[in-house]
Amino acid sequence: MEEDVGSEEILDSQLKEVWVPLRYADLSQDRLKAIGGVLDTIPALPVSVQEIIQLAADTACGAKEIAEVAASDPVLVSNILMTVNSSYYSLSRKIDNLRLAIVLLGFEEVRNIAIQCGLTNAFKDLSKIKGFDTRNLWIHSNLVSVCAESFSSDDDPKRGGILLTMGMLHDIGKYALFAIGMIMKRNGVDGPKPEVLSHATHLMEKEELYFGVNHAIVGGLLARKWNLSERIGTVLECHHYPSFHGISEIPSDYLEDITTICIADLVVNQMSHPGMKLKYPHPVFFNTIGVDPNIQNFLTPELERKLIKARNMLDNF
Repeated sequence: MEEDVGSEEILDSQLKEVWVPLRYADLSQDRLKAIGGVLDTIPALPVSVQEIIQLAADTACGAKEIAEVAASDPVLVSNILMTVNSSYYSLSRKIDNLRLAIVLLGFEEVRNIAIQCGLTNAFKDLSKIKGFDTRNLWIHSNLVSVCAESFSSDDDPKRGGILLTMGMLHDIGKYALFAIGMIMKRNGVDGPKPEVLSHATHLMEKEELYFGVNHAIVGGLLARKWNLSERIGTVLECHHYPSFHGISEIPSDYLEDITTICIADLVVNQMSHPGMKLKYPHPVFFNTIGVDPNIQNFLTPELERKLIKARNMLDNF
């Protein structure tokens, strides 16, 4: 596989278009300082959420350990119990035992609940912004996590857990961008006119026109501010790189993770928005994780069923 990558090395000149997204290194120190000032106003993820993110990726971890962490956070406990007792699960009796609730839901769902609780707390003011659809953003992140996990091998459940987490978090920069937008609005700063934005070819181009930065960069910065792992921070920052850059520009230690999240994001977008204009990576990236470069072939009936099931579950909450 490495030999194939070497023989098909992509030159930047082959991929460069009229527009490519900004990278961290492209930002001035003044711009980074301004962004950092906004991120400093965003509350940290609760310690319980950070610990559950770490525990859920540990295959040796059991319900007892996760219950002990969750029990320290009353909001998280109530959300876990509310979920397990929802109509979606249709249990014959109400569950009030936290450890049993965690067993019934599964670690993946508990992690999702923990992350959602953390993001809701950190960005609680965003619900006041007209046009910012936190629900659909949350649904998209859930679906990307399900899709990303499908790339992992049954022989490596720990990687599956990490991919689930990275899928859930990959777009946290979008939440932070809207926090930046709130500050701009309060300070009377107007973005470009709608007709200027309409010429943008990619969501991140619109973000850069409006905010001067894109959600991937901000997501990486926020992950590091929240003391998440360097692996998660790098993947969030670079998860669109395969669509615009050559393999030599992807951090080699995280090439498979970055490629996986990028392609999972494309698969979900293609399924959810069939008419959306998408920028696909070169086939060499698909080769690095051993999947068919034709997205339609990758979206198997089994994966489609998983994604529909996840969507239906989310629609019930």
